[in-house]
Amino acid sequence: MTRTDRPHGSRRRAQVTFALLLVTTALVALPSASARPAVRDVGGKLGLRREVGLGYSIEPDTVNGDRWPDLMFGRHGGAAELFLNHHLHGRSVGYVYAFKFVDTIHHHPDRHGCAWGDVNRDGRDDLYCTKGARGGSQKKWNELWIQQPDGTFVDEAHEYRVEDVWGRGRRAAFLDLNHDAYPDLFIGNAEHRRDGRRTPDRTLINGNGAAFVPVRLGLTHEVGVRCVQVLDVNHDGWDDLLVCGQNDVKLYIRRPWGRFVDRGDRFHVPSTGAVWARIEDVDGDGHGDLLVERGNRFTIQLRTGARRFGPVVYSQDLRRGAGFAVGNIDGRHGKDVLIVQGCAEHHNVPDTLLLNRGDGTWARQRIPRHVAGCGRAAATIDFDRDGKADFVVENAGGGQNMGPDQVLTMGNWTP
Repeated sequence: MTRTDRPHGSRRRAQVTFALLLVTTALVALPSASARPAVRDVGGKLGLRREVGLGYSIEPDTVNGDRWPDLMFGRHGGAAELFLNHHLHGRSVGYVYAFKFVDTIHHHPDRHGCAWGDVNRDGRDDLYCTKGARGGSQKKWNELWIQQPDGTFVDEAHEYRVEDVWGRGRRAAFLDLNHDAYPDLFIGNAEHRRDGRRTPDRTLINGNGAAFVPVRLGLTHEVGVRCVQVLDVNHDGWDDLLVCGQNDVKLYIRRPWGRFVDRGDRFHVPSTGAVWARIEDVDGDGHGDLLVERGNRFTIQLRTGARRFGPVVYSQDLRRGAGFAVGNIDGRHGKDVLIVQGCAEHHNVPDTLLLNRGDGTWARQRIPRHVAGCGRAAATIDFDRDGKADFVVENAGGGQNMGPDQVLTMGNWTP
């Protein structure tokens, strides 16, 4: 039998060709490490409003206790609206309009920030909403909507003594002031009234689910609250507060069984007014970092010690900063940031999505542009419970600029 051997050079070329074929096949089969799905707005497909003209806040919550995130939109000039997450066979199929919070006291509601909490410990979450006072020119009455067994709500602010009739209400938060089972209340007001009356912030102790009692714990000042976050920044078991004041950002630390003290200077919190601020762990080291948004600038400072935020590691100029939300939208390298902007020259300034690269840097990701309305507020949810964050945006800055309620996602949900 005659055997014919392939020349050595030909065999080598064949091996190289085969290796290149394997590499090429692998590149086709596996997506690029930098490839990401596009950001989509599925708000309309989920059944949310496509045209809203007045808004102020978005308050997510599992209102009916089924672990699927619901949405409450605190419409500024009208009735607040609750949308329940409708799901079948372990899958979200959209939002259903469930309840309208109608203010029967005011002819012009002037509703601002709201907060969820189980005030009477009956297993059903209740809703507290602050109200403005026409620039501090008249009385007003905040709302406390107690959830009933059938899922409806009744305003019992008067019975619980939380109307705060002279306060220019802006934000509210439930927190723990005395280590009992009942949630206590912080009310943040805008500063100065036209009529000269005081409009301080307030702290109130929940008296066993029957009524609230005001207490002075170092927070009853007039600082002009724009945002509030409850957290335990020093891990001592007591709730602290991060507050956006009119002139500076305040970090109130609670002394055990004592008063709150502003320790912003010790933590290197910037002494500047802000529209929104949050302490969130964006670098994955287990410690909260400081994110601050002014009207014209957004910054990130990483936590570098027990009582210190370091220098600014990310900064972005803005035109009309209105708020932001934090969450891992792409499921990759930690928490991302959606920065919302309002209107400039009657046009909605584009929002910005910052994707976390996981190395202390952030990359801008393209998101839907040319959105109608005026960006007003944002919140983080996981509406389909796929493990990735979704961002809800309210484009309802007021006036004639009607815009949609958006849900921005990088998941694969379909109707």
